Amino acid sequence: MKNLISTVIIFATMLISSCNSNKNLVSIQPKNGILEIPTKGELRVWNNIEHASFKVTLTNSSSTQSCEVYYVKSNGNEKWINPSLLANTSLTVSIPANGHLFLKNFNDNVFKVNYKIKD
Repeated sequence: MKNLISTVIIFATMLISSCNSNKNLVSIQPKNGILEIPTKGELRVWNNIEHASFKVTLTNSSSTQSCEVYYVKSNGNEKWINPSLLANTSLTVSIPANGHLFLKNFNDNVFKVNYKIKD
């Protein structure tokens, strides 16, 4: 009887730990860094990577430049964030499961954005 109870407890613990939503975020590394969007270009981040939904904070330290920010669902539908990443601001974006971040730079310079994934 004690063996049965122990087995049930171990199985339940394993089942609960496998349902952790942060489990698939392991595939997204590193958890923070700098993104560089080319001059008058675009950048897709975390595209074609299986993951759970998560939030990422983007920080723009430029005093004059901004960029357009979109999140893209796994089916390819893009959703523009309004307002996007303005000069000297931060923005937290929810990335859906298996979706990705899409940034557009209309500036004449390479645009750098700091990012940090929230656990």
